[in-house]
Amino acid sequence: MNKNNMEETVAKALETQGYELVDLIIQNQGSKKLLQFFADKEGGFTLADCEALTNKIDAILTMENLIDGAYILEVSSPGLKRVLKKPAHFKRFVGERARIFLKQPIENRGTFTGLIESADDEKMTLADGTNKFTFKYEDIKKANLDPVVEF
Repeated sequence: MNKNNMEETVAKALETQGYELVDLIIQNQGSKKLLQFFADKEGGFTLADCEALTNKIDAILTMENLIDGAYILEVSSPGLKRVLKKPAHFKRFVGERARIFLKQPIENRGTFTGLIESADDEKMTLADGTNKFTFKYEDIKKANLDPVVEF
């Protein structure tokens, strides 16, 4: 099983139906693999979308022979703290709060939180209220939205 091949094949199939594959996490769950697909679409992701994509992804995995053995399939929305992986994700969420984890710390700091001020194809700029930090995507280990949720 090749995760990149699986991710690419499923992403292409979902795009034709107006969905974006945001992330794929594969874990061992006993003797089975747990496949967690996180998808989104313009206008929001509903429970009906979840059900439809579960059936579609299951069919793709079977038809394309992308996984050997038993597996557990989960499909859900990326949630409030959605992962940011591609330049398009950062561009889409300019003005939103994000948390960035770097591969290598800068000035003894490996984590930064602030508003995504700008983003292009090479880098993004985060403003924390006092300072602005520009990071190349290749230096980012992990990034996700970090909204302030008020009740």
